[in-house]
Amino acid sequence: MFKKGGYIYYAMGNGMFYFSWAMFACIISVYLADVGCSATEISLVTSASALFAMATQPICGFLADRFRSPKYVAIISAILAIISGILFAYTKSFVFLFLMNGLTQGFLNGITALSDRLATASPYPFGAIRVWGSILYAIGAQISGYVYDNISPKANYYIFAVGIAVMVFSFIMMNDAKPLAKEGESEKVTTKEVLIALWHNKPFKMFMLIYFLFQGAASAQGIYLPLFIKQLGGTTTIVGTTLLFSTLSELPAVLFSDKLIKKVSYKHLMIFACVMSLIRFVWYSTCPTPNMIMIMFFFQGMTSIIFILVAVRIILDLVEDKYVNTAYGISSMLAKGLAALIFQVICGKIIDIVGGNFGYTITYYIFAATMVVCILLSWRFKMPEKKEN
Repeated sequence: MFKKGGYIYYAMGNGMFYFSWAMFACIISVYLADVGCSATEISLVTSASALFAMATQPICGFLADRFRSPKYVAIISAILAIISGILFAYTKSFVFLFLMNGLTQGFLNGITALSDRLATASPYPFGAIRVWGSILYAIGAQISGYVYDNISPKANYYIFAVGIAVMVFSFIMMNDAKPLAKEGESEKVTTKEVLIALWHNKPFKMFMLIYFLFQGAASAQGIYLPLFIKQLGGTTTIVGTTLLFSTLSELPAVLFSDKLIKKVSYKHLMIFACVMSLIRFVWYSTCPTPNMIMIMFFFQGMTSIIFILVAVRIILDLVEDKYVNTAYGISSMLAKGLAALIFQVICGKIIDIVGGNFGYTITYYIFAATMVVCILLSWRFKMPEKKEN
């Protein structure tokens, strides 16, 4: 059980990674307000994570392919995240808050794809590993608020550092995901070789377009949902409870993802997630009561998480093993970085200009229209016959 490569290290590594991220990021806007940042400064500091992720995710993926070691690239990124995370807690300068938040969450975003790569390369079901990330993220979100109110705001960042240190130990005890080089191939790949291979991979490009649109809308919705609930008259308690239940609703999809993906094609899973997201966004556009939004928390477990789980597997099937880490990095950069940033800025402007409930109604119309496009593209998407799941 405790031997190198044991299940406990994969579960603990994935769980502590997301627990630590929750401790750092869940109440960052509250922390920034308390250190004297204006609303505009808060929006700029929080946007740094998406901006920096656009660089760190593909770089981490490429380095993992270049040196054939996602494990050690992830460990180095984690150590750098600890340093920048602690520095974030000890500055009140807007510039340094922007830089340290961007670096910390940039490194964490870089680790995300590498952590998934290590999990998929293990002898254990991916869902049985990833489920601990969802559980401990939900726990971290609740603990961060309690620690902030009852102990010290800075204490969250110390807990973050300790959590990442535990994750590093777990990663050290995992087996690395090193692809086997084919006869006649060089051990290392060049940037040009990777980019050319991915550019000529038509199914990969088609999926990336769908993932870009879906994740852009989903990420922006996740940012604005707490503000939407507050706009509708909800309390902070309702916001926290909704986020907790939404995270926990992901557990069945994560836990049974291996069985689900074996029985249902990628295409139909993508269409299902898009259709459920469409229903969700159209309903939100009617401005329901905060309590109804909280009660319908299970939408999260049937939308975003399913698409993310598909993305992890489909890229693994579409891309040659030696390019997989770079492909993960590029997908995260485009979908969780660039797309999230574009959708957040556009929707933020709409909410500021229009204002009130109607501003959110227009925003959710945009999200719903995006899902319609994703459904049409998913319907046309085809896996190569020899790689159909």
